Amino acid sequence: MIKNKIARIIYLTAYCVLGLIGFIGTLGYFKRQFNYDFYLYYTNLSNYLCWGLMLITLVLSVKNYHRTDQPLSPAPCFKFMCVIMIMVTCLVYNFLLASEYGIVEYFLSLSNLLNHLILPIMFILDWVLFYQHNLTRWYYPLLCVIMPLIYVIYIVVRAKIIGNNTTALLYPYFFLDINTLGIGGFITWLVILIAVFVAIGYILYLFDNIKRLRTFISNRTKNPDTAKSQ
Repeated sequence: MIKNKIARIIYLTAYCVLGLIGFIGTLGYFKRQFNYDFYLYYTNLSNYLCWGLMLITLVLSVKNYHRTDQPLSPAPCFKFMCVIMIMVTCLVYNFLLASEYGIVEYFLSLSNLLNHLILPIMFILDWVLFYQHNLTRWYYPLLCVIMPLIYVIYIVVRAKIIGNNTTALLYPYFFLDINTLGIGGFITWLVILIAVFVAIGYILYLFDNIKRLRTFISNRTKNPDTAKSQ
């Protein structure tokens, strides 16, 4: 964990500046055409949430710069949830959706690079580098499905309210399109995505608690009699 407050502030500032550019990009600025559906995409919403958390962290870091009791790891549980959320955003897009675009188009789109690659990686690195580890609880990965489920409910309910007799975008992703997939297909994709969230969550849980696990294994190895008595 890096405890240098100046380094943290510089990193947070860089992220927030790039995040603001990415936010402007989601509105369609770089394509010179306003994106009326910007609020439907999970990519956008997850980046907005992460950007908001980083901005709040930046403000607190600057405000409490001279305080020795100010932790560098505010809201660890919520941060962990956001890390999983933005990591899935990055993985799902780059492995499932990015094939719709050519390599040149992918790398020449500033908004695309920021929101699907650069900002997610920076947010994850912020957790890796600046957050105190060995504190993640076993149930954090289970909590990580809350925000995605809220998003799914939001998309489905909105689509049902608007109805099919409209030219508005109903389902921003193919794996949410109940009309095309049917209930069975929709539930299948939902279960797969939930499993991905939980699996990635527990992988990061093990990574975060690697020191504690090593100590536990070491103690059991050195004290086999104690382990048997347990």
